[in-house]
Amino acid sequence: MGDPGGIGAEVILKALRAMKSCDFEAVIYGSSQILEFEDPLLGDGPEMEVVDVAPEISWSKRPVGPTGERGAILQGRALDAAMKAVDNQEIDAIVTAPWNKALFAAIDEPVVGHTEVLSEYFGVDDTVMMLAGARLRVALVTTHVAVAEISDLVTPDALESTIRVCARALQSRFGIEAPRLAVCGLNPHAGEQGHMGREEIDVIAPVISRLNRQWEQDAITLEGPFPSDTLFARFREDAPYDAVICLYHDQGLIPLKLLHFGGSANITLGLPVIRTSVDHGTAYDIAGQSVADAGSMKYALEMAHQMVRRARAKI
Repeated sequence: MGDPGGIGAEVILKALRAMKSCDFEAVIYGSSQILEFEDPLLGDGPEMEVVDVAPEISWSKRPVGPTGERGAILQGRALDAAMKAVDNQEIDAIVTAPWNKALFAAIDEPVVGHTEVLSEYFGVDDTVMMLAGARLRVALVTTHVAVAEISDLVTPDALESTIRVCARALQSRFGIEAPRLAVCGLNPHAGEQGHMGREEIDVIAPVISRLNRQWEQDAITLEGPFPSDTLFARFREDAPYDAVICLYHDQGLIPLKLLHFGGSANITLGLPVIRTSVDHGTAYDIAGQSVADAGSMKYALEMAHQMVRRARAKI
């Protein structure tokens, strides 16, 4: 359920009601009290189960905004319960509503996101953040880091790992047997033959060449490095690639959200389990007003459902 003071509960209930005819059961890890604040007719929707992860915490009214220690405990326990459930095969996938990382400081816990917690729990180092919509998917080499650090973090190993994880996920999670991937350049005009930076020559192009040699007999297309402005312009009416490897956060998320905001999902690639999420934050400014758009939560649920069905079909 994520942050109790955000729009998580609202978008979950709205999305599930919009998907009432889907053939799955939703298990909501969080607080039945928060959910009932959002909608007193909680049981009047699709089949769902609510697991109260912090029954000792009580709320006199629907919280809006940062909730300190109580919110930190609730959002942390909700993910913990979901991870244990999927690990024990009690559920098939995890879909996360947004949480507020800063809340964890109130209980002296690390200020981290869902992905870091999931990676640590499942013992996975090479995870990749992908944002996906109907036409465009972007996978990120670096995520929430300062722009001044990006060049140092775009190493051959980091780039190669991201490309490999993405290619495998396109085949296994998305059912694309012959994935087509494009790689962005880091600098304007992809470096202009080294006149605007050498990362394309020294790092990116050699990784692409090496992987293409290794994948010569595989059904994987890998091209680039491309200037990102002209590359993303090609997605206005078509999808020339199944995913674009982006080197930093805004390089990928600006075009993705321009095309698909409210209709895309965040997927953590490289985990042994399926995890999708919304493409937005807690939206404190509209929490409690019943005006939140549940499109991204619906898309995240639909994507998780498709991935589960695809995985089951392979068994």
